[in-house]
Amino acid sequence: MLSLVHVLEWRAAIHPEQVALTDDRGAELTYAGLAAAMNQAAARYAAAGIKPGDLVTIIARNQAGWVTAMFGLIRLGALPAAVNWRLAEPEVAALLALAQPSAVLADADCAALAGRAAGTLDAAVPVLKDLGLETGNGTPASAPERPAERLRGPEPAILVHTSGTTGRPKLVPLTHQQLIAAVVFMSLEVPEAAPGARHLSALPLFHVAGLANLSYVLFTGGHLHVLGGFDPAAFVDELASRQIQLTQLVPTLIQAVTAEVAARGQGDGAVPPDLSHLVEIVYGASPIRPDVLERAVTVLGCRFRQNYASSETGPLPICSLPPDDHDPARGRLATAGRPSLGWEVRLGERGEIQVRGAFPLPGYWNDPDASAAVLTADGFYRTGDVGVMDADGYVTIVDRLKDVVISGGENVFPAEVEAVLLQHAGVADAAVIGIPDDRWGETVHAVVVGRAGLDQAELVGWARERLAGFKCPTSVSVVSELPRNATGKVLRAALREPFWAGRDRRVS
Repeated sequence: MLSLVHVLEWRAAIHPEQVALTDDRGAELTYAGLAAAMNQAAARYAAAGIKPGDLVTIIARNQAGWVTAMFGLIRLGALPAAVNWRLAEPEVAALLALAQPSAVLADADCAALAGRAAGTLDAAVPVLKDLGLETGNGTPASAPERPAERLRGPEPAILVHTSGTTGRPKLVPLTHQQLIAAVVFMSLEVPEAAPGARHLSALPLFHVAGLANLSYVLFTGGHLHVLGGFDPAAFVDELASRQIQLTQLVPTLIQAVTAEVAARGQGDGAVPPDLSHLVEIVYGASPIRPDVLERAVTVLGCRFRQNYASSETGPLPICSLPPDDHDPARGRLATAGRPSLGWEVRLGERGEIQVRGAFPLPGYWNDPDASAAVLTADGFYRTGDVGVMDADGYVTIVDRLKDVVISGGENVFPAEVEAVLLQHAGVADAAVIGIPDDRWGETVHAVVVGRAGLDQAELVGWARERLAGFKCPTSVSVVSELPRNATGKVLRAALREPFWAGRDRRVS
């Protein structure tokens, strides 16, 4: 009997008065208060007709109430499914159609979106607005009978969905043991993660990284301050005023925080923020340029740790790059580190990274065909990432297999071309995609965020001096910003769509 519910109840028993959770809406819950709020929410859901085994989606912004809602559903024996509230209504509707929930739980900010999306389902599904999202300050209620069969390690704790960057989103179960194994690994690596440690998170709770961070803090008895969104100035203010010790970011946010801190230290009379308490930043979810990372290490002055994982494999990192390897002199900043405890990693056909873990991967929810497509006969998961592994076991992720451009039979890795384009003084950001070409099948196209004075033809000529002909962009689009998902990944499918409308692109 080892579930997230048991972890929370254990912490509430040994550290009842320790603050567990706060948010930027003014909520504050001790471990005893969070356990009480969990039971109260479970009672409310039961009174609303939700039963053990029911699937209930949560569409809400980051807040303490999101956490009490998740725990309340799990305590009741229901299965919460976390949905990205930033998605458009048709995208939310598609996820609800896939999940077939018994109810939808939404906060005030997302109730209208949830209602419209739920209205597209064949059967009527109630949208419970704010029910159970309160943080335990109402009338106490008796929790329903404990669903022992659902509070076991191998049972799903929550469903998350994939980003959909390479196709339609799919639902992925995260089991209690997957979340707890990730916590144990991080606890072994980060001794400062102890009772009372101060954590800050702006990562979305609907994402596996946000859930991993939440589990990590509660398991180790820390205090997590949850932000409803990310603003660089506000985030740096929180780091300093709350004397934060540990936080998690994605590369785009690291770059923004670094720029904010650097800017505050410039000029006469400038007073840089006091980040002396900051011990470590854990990051992942998308690639980061070595020069950006090296600058962050210098400016922020704390340890950095990269964790490479995916929604499908859960929060236990496949590979990890520890702080010692963030010394630029070691030449490891471009890698994702070495395989973590509990994983076997191999390179399959075309260099695809394939992994097999300590626990059987649950596969996709109610989608056996999709699950079979990503699992090999001997139990390895096909990540879809192309990589190389050096003699010391360090893995470098080259690109996504489905993003590889095949031009005249030659493989072109967008990340390689992007790295060159970003060296041009007129390019602030870049993404490379394949577009149809009658002669070569595909040709390389660059979508760039340009600085003032960028000449597209000059950029192509400049790139041709630095890249093989088949790798060089043959055309360029200039945009104000690149479309990205909640974890900073470029939405290449959205960039490709106008070029491939009505045509079939097959890359495997």
